[in-house]
Amino acid sequence: LTAVNFATINVDTRILIFEMTSSSIASFLNHIILRYLNPLSSSRYDGLFIILLCILESFLCYVIIVKVPYTEIDWKAYMQEVEGWMMEGIYDYRQLKGDTGPLVYPAGFLYLFAVFRWLTDNGTNILKAQCIFAGLYVLQLALVMSIYTHVMRSLLKNKKDWKFVWSWRLAMGFMCLSKRVHSLFVLRLFNDGVAMFLFYLSVYFMVINNRWHFGCFIFSLAVSVKMNILLFAPGLLLLLLQTHSNWKGTLIGLSICAVTQLVLGAPFLLRYPESYLRKAFELDRSFFYKWTVNWKFLPERVFLSKPLSMVLLVLHLATLVHLASQWLKPFKTTSTVKRSTLWLGQPLRADYCVYTLFLSNFVGIVFCRTLHYQFYAWYFHALPLLLWMASFPKLEEKTTLFYVRVLLRNIGLLFVVECAFLTFPATPVSSLALQMTHYYILYLCISTVTPSKGSLIMIDRIDNNNRKNE
Repeated sequence: LTAVNFATINVDTRILIFEMTSSSIASFLNHIILRYLNPLSSSRYDGLFIILLCILESFLCYVIIVKVPYTEIDWKAYMQEVEGWMMEGIYDYRQLKGDTGPLVYPAGFLYLFAVFRWLTDNGTNILKAQCIFAGLYVLQLALVMSIYTHVMRSLLKNKKDWKFVWSWRLAMGFMCLSKRVHSLFVLRLFNDGVAMFLFYLSVYFMVINNRWHFGCFIFSLAVSVKMNILLFAPGLLLLLLQTHSNWKGTLIGLSICAVTQLVLGAPFLLRYPESYLRKAFELDRSFFYKWTVNWKFLPERVFLSKPLSMVLLVLHLATLVHLASQWLKPFKTTSTVKRSTLWLGQPLRADYCVYTLFLSNFVGIVFCRTLHYQFYAWYFHALPLLLWMASFPKLEEKTTLFYVRVLLRNIGLLFVVECAFLTFPATPVSSLALQMTHYYILYLCISTVTPSKGSLIMIDRIDNNNRKNE
């Protein structure tokens, strides 16, 4: 074509050249798939994929710390609150304050950030603090990607599908691309990231290792750092009711959560119980309109009104009740026998457990009284999983075009959420776009045939046991 004037070639010849070129491209892509993508989709490369992403993230965090200036927001206030307890011996939560206001986090926050204070030369070595938070960020990413990998393999059920595997790996890759989340961890040092790290660690123990009681202990530690973790509590309660064979196992798990809170809060509860309970778990906390990310399209008087709070609370509870009614439906173990989804007394599938916990939290996010910028850490790492499970609820033979279309839609939704949290200050347009995207994702999760509608637990094992009994 470089030697011949293309305009002089007749139409039939042009079509032939186009078909030959298309065929060559298709053949080349097929060669790449068969040679690389298909073999690399094997489970033996899952760990290597996670390690490579963590190495890249470590390098990226290093570049951010070196090149981007640190932004002081809450770190100094955290240190002041810790010093009020450690140095001045204040146990009255109403008297523990920092530059940003009174302390509103449970006792675990004080203990953990006291350690951070000691590691960072009384809180003055910001560079060391950034390195600690960067390490926590990379460890959290490794935990989340391990959870994603177990969910993916749980859905595959030992089958092979390179498109399915690489679509999930693409979802994991997106978790490395958020400018706002990197900022929250290594440039602003919010405690939200620490709480979420502990939560994902609890999920790893509960779901991957099937150590539910120890996972409940870690979950309660996360709550003691910041109580937003309680948004996962409805899902956790449901799973505790299902995974144990009777009420005793569930009660032990709940007791571990409660006793952990009592032990951590004991020094404050024994001295000023009312002060601690009111401030550490301040459920009636008032929020400022200027910091809201998701409700800027409403007038300030509506945002501050009690009716809006009540409507959001009712919608939150109603959605949880609807989901619970779906998850608790009896399922068929044979063509004629139905079994309750409570007190199963066996391990639950990873995809069902993680989906239940993440969706429970996301419902709370959708109907949240307000979202601040740091609250993005509460659900950013869960968004790809919710979208991917809503898009690929079960392993089926899908065309490449289907995967491309769904992936483009999911990428677009994630992009809108990221842009909304990057818009500072929030505008009516950015807030409305964020809320509409939240509602659409929730609609996808509720309306799609998810693990909750049939294969939510290890039914294959139940069926095998029934066949043996027969």
